[in-house]
Amino acid sequence: MRHIFIMRHGDAPYINGERQISDMGHQQIKQMTRWFAEYLLKHELRLDTLLVSPILRAQQTADTFEEALSSLVDYRWQRQTESLLSSDSNPDMTTPYVEEATEGNTVLISHMPLVSHLWAGWIKGESQYFPTAAIGNLVLDSSNNGARKLAFQAPE
Repeated sequence: MRHIFIMRHGDAPYINGERQISDMGHQQIKQMTRWFAEYLLKHELRLDTLLVSPILRAQQTADTFEEALSSLVDYRWQRQTESLLSSDSNPDMTTPYVEEATEGNTVLISHMPLVSHLWAGWIKGESQYFPTAAIGNLVLDSSNNGARKLAFQAPE
């Protein structure tokens, strides 16, 4: 079983003409990273791949996520920047890429509406709004070419 964790970037208002992670956003990301680490430990999982949108707010989310996670677990994962995770990407192209180009357990850090479209594509017929820094976990089921929802967590 392969776990895919879909995460939306943290709170990111416009700062100097560009959306950057706010102090609140960094706190959201750290809170969600603690939840994520506890989830991994409880289910005896480890992160293999971190795929990140090239857009600044997603990169900043990944930086904070990695810094917090590295203090909670004692292994390393591979980080990749992927243009197919940009906010305007086509989920019909992103989904097969993720399935074919990654192995093991993967976290995707991206944007609305793509994160919701990816969720709906894998979990047939289920829509999910992702608040900032929320993480949805699904497991890919190769036997029926779909996925099933395992968890969804948003910051408090």
